[in-house]
Amino acid sequence: MTAEPRPPRQATAEDTDPRLFVNAIEKGMIVLELFETSRQELSLTDIMARAGIGRSAAQRFVYTLHRLGYLSRNPDNKRFALGPKVLGLYRGYLGSRSVLQRAQHAMLELNRATGECVSWSELLEEEIVIVENLPSPHVTAVALVPGMRFEAVSASSGQVLLSHSAPEAVQRAFSGASPLARERAAAPDLGAFQALLVQVRQQGYAMTSKAFDQDSLSISAPVLDAQGRPVGAVNLSALSSRFSRAEALANLVPAVVAAARACR
Repeated sequence: MTAEPRPPRQATAEDTDPRLFVNAIEKGMIVLELFETSRQELSLTDIMARAGIGRSAAQRFVYTLHRLGYLSRNPDNKRFALGPKVLGLYRGYLGSRSVLQRAQHAMLELNRATGECVSWSELLEEEIVIVENLPSPHVTAVALVPGMRFEAVSASSGQVLLSHSAPEAVQRAFSGASPLARERAAAPDLGAFQALLVQVRQQGYAMTSKAFDQDSLSISAPVLDAQGRPVGAVNLSALSSRFSRAEALANLVPAVVAAARACR
């Protein structure tokens, strides 16, 4: 399963202060975020259509982002892609996450011990985002990369993070979930999802089944700060062909939970 592309999120009137909010920056970020899910270079016409803005505004935003180094331009076809400067933002984000720096050793040990894909994920509104990933050495394995996003309701990382989140965050994630995500979570309504989160919190982990190129298991455990708030989740993703559900419960789940505890 791959992350479902979603249109860039626009701020709503209820959650913004019009005295402080800069609409031009919002539109510029909408243009930049178009490239998050794009697998190819985009023309100015593509950007106009996907961002829902006129040619004049699109030209100004694209020109500015290009001049600042956040977009690169192919001189042969005049199409645009993300520029190398965006990597500086990613580096700065990782550098500011002291808990993630502490987690590196535990994640590496889990990756080496199991030979499976190990990731650090965080909650981003209705989704979880892969922040860091250690790939599996197997030729055939689940492949995740930083920046990939999945609906929190049906993702094991999303479930463990929401199980320690405020009720309004749970309700927001469930309200924004697609019917497919609710079906995968076996949660047709908010009450059923809340009951699932109670179970996840009590057991200390979540395990879900996914469908990438092959069936796989996703196991996550939360990392909490000193106040018991969720700051991230350690995730292990493995193909079902290597581990049955019973084997995962017996061997992988304890390893993931121990790794998450070692990150605190």
